[in-house]
Amino acid sequence: MFQKEKWKEMVHLALPVVISKLSFTMMGIVDTAMVGHLGAGPQAAAGFAVVYLFTLYVFGLGVITSVNTLVSQYVGAKMENKAQAALANGLFLALAIGTLTWISMVASKPVFHWMGMNPGVCEGGYTYLFYRSFGVLSVFGYWVYNSYFEGLGKTRIPMYVTLVANVMNMGLDYMFIFGFGPISAMGLKGAGLATAGSNMFMFAVLVYLANRGVADGNKLTYRTLGGMIQLRRAWQMLKLGAPMGAQMFLEVGAFLVFTTIVGWAGDVELAATQIAMRIMSVTFMTAWGISIAATTLVGKHQGEQRSDLAQSAIHRALLLIGVISIVLCVVMLVGKKSIVGLFTPVPEVSATVMHLIVVASLFAICDGISMVSYGALRGAGDTVWPLWNVSVMHWAIGIPMVYIFTISMGMGAFGNWLGMAIMMFGQASFMLFRVKSGKWKNIVLVQKTAR
Repeated sequence: MFQKEKWKEMVHLALPVVISKLSFTMMGIVDTAMVGHLGAGPQAAAGFAVVYLFTLYVFGLGVITSVNTLVSQYVGAKMENKAQAALANGLFLALAIGTLTWISMVASKPVFHWMGMNPGVCEGGYTYLFYRSFGVLSVFGYWVYNSYFEGLGKTRIPMYVTLVANVMNMGLDYMFIFGFGPISAMGLKGAGLATAGSNMFMFAVLVYLANRGVADGNKLTYRTLGGMIQLRRAWQMLKLGAPMGAQMFLEVGAFLVFTTIVGWAGDVELAATQIAMRIMSVTFMTAWGISIAATTLVGKHQGEQRSDLAQSAIHRALLLIGVISIVLCVVMLVGKKSIVGLFTPVPEVSATVMHLIVVASLFAICDGISMVSYGALRGAGDTVWPLWNVSVMHWAIGIPMVYIFTISMGMGAFGNWLGMAIMMFGQASFMLFRVKSGKWKNIVLVQKTAR
């Protein structure tokens, strides 16, 4: 009965997070799918811009993830007032990082050309990116509140918000991309505006709910939170979150390089790779959701000084992602023709994507195991070792291997995915090794006696 209750705790925590992450990524999927009806060129431009944008976002999002780690440990240690302070200082960091990210976004046009993409992809990608930048501060603010709610274990609230925002994004995408009534068709510009507007909505709703006391029974107004901001605490959060941000930046940055390499093989190869990524993002976001559940549970149990319960939570999370990843990949393999048809009407692109599904599925399974292992380590505050793992596997091994398979051996998009799958197998193996070593149990972030 005890194990049954623990499984229920894991599923009830993870399922809303999975749905929330899937709904959030659906915004990019919908953008890519709708823009695909404008042709392979605009679809390649939007897909490339989404990968580039996530590369710019990811360091800040990694730093903000420290809010979840600290809040869950403070909750486990019964220090809820410090959990609120983590939210306040997280918002302070989000404002600073978000401003720098916005500057990077609007100054990205020369970078696109420097990467060697064709002029159409550069111009279209920058157009989409520029109009997405209107919502960048809202994205970082949303993720702070989202991490706070998740750290408290209240994962359903962000889920409902993202579901509503996703429906909103679909409607705005259709109206702004293709035109509706008095609204003129705006193409890539419209796709960017639609998603930026949806990001603003998500942030505004979570702010409202926190102000109403939905999070923890206290009305967390900006005046209340402003009084909790301390540069010392913000600096401590930055030191904890910086390795997370650097690890995520290096990982996503490597994927930007992988995308750039396959772009040198042609627009069809690039468009097919982007569609495969969008399809596989279902497994990616599922793994991300379960990894956050692992972060929350491990953080809570470490705050309680119960490493044995944390270890049990890790085992359940790994088993859960293993089963779900295999099932999802089987579904994608069986229904690949119908699934690919939703993303592109271009026969050449469609045929290339279907050729990629098998090797992409192998990549997705290894990626899921790696992500959940890292989520568990993150909950314990073990953030430096995963940074070194990613640095070596992605940059020292992955990028050279992908280039050789894709360009030197002329394997195109298939070689790109084959190299990434081999790389991810190695990374997942080393993440599991770190989890099994148990060294994370000795890390102390929160002292229960410190009140």
